[in-house]
Parts: sequence; structure tokens; C-alpha cells
Amino acid sequence: MKLFGVVGNPVKHSISPKLHQFWYDQLELDARYVALEMAADSPVDDLRGLARSGFSGLNITLPYKTEALACAAEVSSNARKIGAANTLTRNDSVSGKALWKAHNTDITGFLWSLDQFGPTETEEAVLIGAGGAARAVAAGLNERGYRLIILNRTVERAEEMVEDLKLTRARVFPLEALSDFAAESQLVVNTISLGHTGGSLDLPKNEGGAFVDISYGAAVEATLENARQAGWRVLDGLPMLVGQAADAFKLWFDIDPDRLAALKACREWTGTQETLQLD
Repeated sequence: MKLFGVVGNPVKHSISPKLHQFWYDQLELDARYVALEMAADSPVDDLRGLARSGFSGLNITLPYKTEALACAAEVSSNARKIGAANTLTRNDSVSGKALWKAHNTDITGFLWSLDQFGPTETEEAVLIGAGGAARAVAAGLNERGYRLIILNRTVERAEEMVEDLKLTRARVFPLEALSDFAAESQLVVNTISLGHTGGSLDLPKNEGGAFVDISYGAAVEATLENARQAGWRVLDGLPMLVGQAADAFKLWFDIDPDRLAALKACREWTGTQETLQLD
């Protein structure tokens, strides 16, 4: 039996074990996936230890994505670009030792979620936030050829992200400019987690604009409802979760699993409705 897991702190809330087990059962694979809540004392050594203890692959969530990069013997181009890893694959070819190769599937996972909207008739996107998740989203949008308007509370941090990722078609503004830009935009992506502290994002009226929030569940309900009331088509973060998980699964098994069936199952487990509004 192959052993996989998700590492983070906290991680007990993660639906990744159910998601991957869904695919194992569907494909009749002899594998198991567990949640591993790890202390912050020596994360790099601990991640290396998990390779030696027999794990074939790991997903990495907050706050250990940079440590996942540091623990690896090899680093993929996407992980190097973002400066963080969310997936580790076992690499036994380095001096005969069980070590890791680091990947980042957040970029491709986000782009798959964006495809659930279908074609967006715009060459410009508004991106809210400049944290770790925003870096993956920005890289994905840039890869697709979008001009970016990046809004963040701290403009300097957004400017650093633009420089690090070499976003030559990006402009940076303070978050307070959201209403002005969003009112005219056909695509807005939010990466800041206001809902986790009881807040929500207010969007201006925009009939038919596409709004993506990469959070899901109770933390994003108020923001999505505000957006719906203002005329936006909305999408939550569950498709991105499924997309990045499917890309990790493919790295481990060389199989592209059934994403749409898994997304439907995730909605049932989390009690969230299909948020994509096409009317």
C-alpha cells in the first residue's frame, strides 16, 4: 500500500483525505491518505523524515510551503517561480536516499478552476491580495496573458510580488481603489481571507462580471452573496482545491482523476451549493 498525506497546522479541517480517498476508491488503488498536523520546531527535518518513513507523496498547506521547498533535493519550475511548494513527490534517485522533489500545483489548479467559467471576454484581470496564494494566481493569470491590476493593503508588498514574478503587464494600487476598478472589470479574483475573521468584501454593481474567491465554505458565503446581489457571476475556491489536488494525484500516479465527480462530492461534504452562476 502506498501512503500519502497532507501536512499543515492546523490541518484537521482538511477535506483532502476524503477527496483523495474518493479517487482511490473510484480507481481501486491500494493507497491511503492521512492528515498530519506538524509542530513548527524543525519542519524541514520533519518533512525529510516523512520520506524516510515511507510516504510516497505529500500535500503541503499553511504554514509549511516554504519549508517544503527547502526540504527538497529537486524543485520544479512552478515551485521555484512561486517560492513555495504544495506537493512533494518521492525521489529515491539521489544517492540512494528517500528524498523529495518539490512542486507547486496551485497555478494549474487555479487555472482549471478559472476554466469552469468558460471563456472570459477580457484581457485584463483585477487581483485582490499579494500573499502566498496570490502569487500562484498572479503567475497563472500572467501565463494566460492577462494584464493585471493588483490591489493590496500594502502596496509595497504587491510591488515586491510583481518584481519577484516578473509581471511585466501589471499595475499596483491600494485596496481602497477596488470599487473603481471592479465596476469596469470582467474578471476579479480575491485571495484575501476576510471571512475567517467575520468580514466580507463588498463589490460594486457589475452585471455579468466574473468574480472568483479562492476560499470556500462559511468563510466566503457573505462575500459571494454580496457579489451575486451586485450582478456578478461567482465561483468559490472548491474547484481550485480539486484542481490542485488532481494535479498532485497525477504527479503521484500518472493518472488524471475525475475532477467533476470529485467536485460534486466536495460540495456534498461541505454543504456548499454550486456557486457558478451562468445566467
